[in-house]
Amino acid sequence: MAASYATAIYQGDLVTLDSNGQVNIAGTSTSSLILGVFQGVEYRDSSGKPTISNYWPGAVSGATNIVVYVMDDPETLFDVQVTNPASGTSMQTHVGNEAVWVATAGSTSTGLSAASLGTPSATQSQLQITGFAYGQDNALTDAYVVATVRINTHQYKAAVAAV
Repeated sequence: MAASYATAIYQGDLVTLDSNGQVNIAGTSTSSLILGVFQGVEYRDSSGKPTISNYWPGAVSGATNIVVYVMDDPETLFDVQVTNPASGTSMQTHVGNEAVWVATAGSTSTGLSAASLGTPSATQSQLQITGFAYGQDNALTDAYVVATVRINTHQYKAAVAAV
């Protein structure tokens, strides 16, 4: 990651590699390729003090030795909150459907992302619903359901055009 990269990235956000091989936040369009899920970063600030954080605050002047941690296994499944488009009806019919991720600013206190899954549809997209998280508090008719997803447009699997 470049020290000048100005966009904040929170633990749980989707990231991509740019043409320079540096980590950036992933786009939210259906064609955006995804490297994986951001887990945190460590770097030395301009005074040489080591910093380890769940999030990249954006444009850290003088940062050096930047190491970004990303879960990048293309076969990993992730649990993501999705807004039930028809609250009160079951999300079960969306297994196999796909969705884009909705980037939302996270918490600077915890460093955790507030991103979620967009409205599922049968259209080719970034993430595919493979099931739902187990737990008593995850009723499939709730307004907010935790879906299990896989990355559909992973940079290690998808065809990549020359940059």
